[in-house]
Amino acid sequence: MPARHLVTLLLATATLCGQVSTRAGEIEAARLVKSAGLKPEKNNRVEQALLYIKESKVLERFTAGIAGFRLKLGGLVSGSGFAAGPEYLRRDLADGGVVVRGSVRASAKRYQLYDLELAFPKLAEQHAFVDLYAVHRNYPRIDYYGPGPESRKSGRSNFRLEDTAYEVTAGVKPVERLRLGGTAGYLAVNVGPGGDSRFVSTEKIYSQAGTPGIDQQADFWRGGVFAQYDWRDNPGGPRRGGNYLLRYSRYSDRRQQVQSFGRLDLEVQQYVPFFNERRVIALRAKSVLTDDSGRRQVPFYLQPTLGGSEDLRGFRPFRFYDDHMMVFNAEYRWETFSGMDAAVFADAGKVFHRRQQWNLKDLESSVGFGLRFNVQNSVFMRIDVGFSHEGFQVWVKFNNVF
Repeated sequence: MPARHLVTLLLATATLCGQVSTRAGEIEAARLVKSAGLKPEKNNRVEQALLYIKESKVLERFTAGIAGFRLKLGGLVSGSGFAAGPEYLRRDLADGGVVVRGSVRASAKRYQLYDLELAFPKLAEQHAFVDLYAVHRNYPRIDYYGPGPESRKSGRSNFRLEDTAYEVTAGVKPVERLRLGGTAGYLAVNVGPGGDSRFVSTEKIYSQAGTPGIDQQADFWRGGVFAQYDWRDNPGGPRRGGNYLLRYSRYSDRRQQVQSFGRLDLEVQQYVPFFNERRVIALRAKSVLTDDSGRRQVPFYLQPTLGGSEDLRGFRPFRFYDDHMMVFNAEYRWETFSGMDAAVFADAGKVFHRRQQWNLKDLESSVGFGLRFNVQNSVFMRIDVGFSHEGFQVWVKFNNVF
């Protein structure tokens, strides 16, 4: 018997023999006897694996990379399948005054994304910033169920989306956490027959009248302004604070002006912690409103959508399309293990054709649960299972939900 257990038993025996005759002494003696027989708590296999990953810093080493090079996971459109590729990222150039990032990513379903970014985040003594960005996407299969909130699940089709965008973003930071700025860029779009032979190609069953842009795509000059106030404690995995965004963009059809339109994005995020920030209520409200200026049309491939891993998680990707959109998300997250949070959530939202329908009527909804795996206080991977009246969906994503 270990020496400490022997000492504990001797003390307890002495107490029971009358050296401590009070009721409190009896209780203490019983506690000592019980504690002497306790065995160390053993972690189950899952807990042991998670503890090994945490103590060995496996994920930290994986995400840090070597000399700026690392493996980038995910980041493609919902429904693309598992995606990965090399990424080069340097945030330490010129004492953090220059950021260079570039990546090449592809999925098992042949979705592709190539992007390059050059940023200057600390101009004018950190009161100004400039960001240059270029991206090319080639998505062979994007789902389309028809226009409007009344589209049917049985109307599923697919189309190919290939686009290239160049954008310059510049702005100022007049006070801490507030960003004001503008954007200017060019967007070239090519829409073609879908590559999923299980479903009909979109152009074969939908017409230009209900699905603008299906038979003739446009290239766009794009510009806009934005204001953002972000006081989240950690944008990659926030536990307190908020993020508020207002953005207006103008898309100008470079050729015929038929598909020119304006777009207003509004988003509010709020994070409410309690129990020493081990539990968090995460809330988001988001809306997109477009302005087609009379007889002009918003092309369907640039319309707001709902459905997928970012909004209505109980529905298939891109389940609903229309000129306007609104969505609400609420999550309750709690820490179940160091580096892992569990969550339950509820989503509600809708697409609509007229701005007068901007109200809380006829919302689609979904509920579900999930897990969040964290590295250095940021979400490295999440698993969500969402349920709706159209069934359930399982999402494995390598980013935070909002």
